[in-house]
Amino acid sequence: MRLSDEQRRVIESDDRVLKINAVAGSGKTTTLLEYAARRRDQRILYLAYNKSVAEEMRLKVAERSLYHVTVSTIHALAYRYTDAERFELEHELSEWRLLDRYLPAADRRSREGLLLGWLLKDLINYYLNASLTTLDESLLQHYEEDALPQARVAALLRGRSSELLATARRVLSDMRCGRHPAVHDFYLKLFQFMRRPLPYDVILVDEAQDTSGVMVSVVARQPATQVYVGDTFQQIYGFRYAVNSLERIAAPDYRLSRTFRFGDGLARHLSAKLNSAYTLLGEDKCLAISGNREPTWFGSRLPDERRPVALISRSNLALYEACVQRLLHTRDHFYFQGGYSGYSFLNKRVASVLFLSQGKIDKVQDTLLQRFASFGQLKEFVEQTQTQSLANIIALVERFGDRLFDFDRAIKQRLVDRDQADVIFTTTHKAKGQEYAHVEMLPDDFITRAEMKKARRQEPEESRTVRLQQEVNVYYVAATRARTSIHLADF
Repeated sequence: MRLSDEQRRVIESDDRVLKINAVAGSGKTTTLLEYAARRRDQRILYLAYNKSVAEEMRLKVAERSLYHVTVSTIHALAYRYTDAERFELEHELSEWRLLDRYLPAADRRSREGLLLGWLLKDLINYYLNASLTTLDESLLQHYEEDALPQARVAALLRGRSSELLATARRVLSDMRCGRHPAVHDFYLKLFQFMRRPLPYDVILVDEAQDTSGVMVSVVARQPATQVYVGDTFQQIYGFRYAVNSLERIAAPDYRLSRTFRFGDGLARHLSAKLNSAYTLLGEDKCLAISGNREPTWFGSRLPDERRPVALISRSNLALYEACVQRLLHTRDHFYFQGGYSGYSFLNKRVASVLFLSQGKIDKVQDTLLQRFASFGQLKEFVEQTQTQSLANIIALVERFGDRLFDFDRAIKQRLVDRDQADVIFTTTHKAKGQEYAHVEMLPDDFITRAEMKKARRQEPEESRTVRLQQEVNVYYVAATRARTSIHLADF
């Protein structure tokens, strides 16, 4: 295998801590495997971002007979070292359980109580993902600086701060003692407090741009050699938990700037477009990316009807609208990246929002949504809490109403395996780490420079900078998924 000069510099490095900024498709996995292959006398831990990436990496490690490499997610590692099998686990904190068990009776049906229950959940999640170790006023200060809550939520945060901290301590204590189900981030937080060093000489951290503060804290205190690899331009998972350790860690900065996925013409085009956007935002970032010799077609439309085509959206709503159009006007077979059910176009919560919008209160089965007296009250709650998942459902319900049931049945009849699909549907977030031969970015769903300029004039500076930078990164991720051809959204 012929390695680039940049890859060789990484592989031959003897730095105890190093970070690798690797552009999309630049062979970071190959580089990490070669790094490990050169160090067969050392015990190496590879930390994957999620379970599917870990499974793929295990296969590659086995193919190379790299028996000295252990592959794990950070949560699986924490689960083992904290004996987390003793906990009753749930995927996320339940707002209704927090309301019923931990808030005063007077709050449980009031609008303020609903906001308070949501704020308690969000504050606990923030703490579990942060590098902070104490539940005190500094936590509230950091939370407010990062979350930028709306006025009513901010007033609750300040006016009931002592109560929030005391209740958060009680919830976490109950998780530890088994009186309340624990979320998976809880045992990861416990792992942060363990001082026993891990039995590895080298730790490789993949997707480092999206690691949370608690993950970085766990790795950073290890005496092992630490290698952080990721792409600072692919941080798209939200400002509350991800800290982009590539930017925060003081270490020699290595780069993998050549992509093996697409042609140099597209690479240079994207560099110019994205750097112009970062300049507009006042950021000093500079995307340096070159491509391979095989040309990748790009423009305002695909050159012909190539199959399968991956339709990539920024939002769930735009993706659903595109799917409905294909459903009504083509005979295409569909595949959804990560599985159709993962998009939550129709489930108990969506149905409950629909029935609430129609005033059919008796049909609302979702336990949280049963707390709302009207659709308007739910919309007000979503506006105040900035809960994007509920906002997406509301938009879906308002756009399609009862037709969601018919469309759901029809879509399921078109579903096939990926290798049989005419169209692959995916959001940018689910496309992360994937590549496709032909890509179409859905028009009118990604931010444009005109919209960025408008936001700079109208939005408060503290909120717009983070939001707009994320929007540019979302565009970058979507625009770097194609090998052969791509219809780029306007930018």
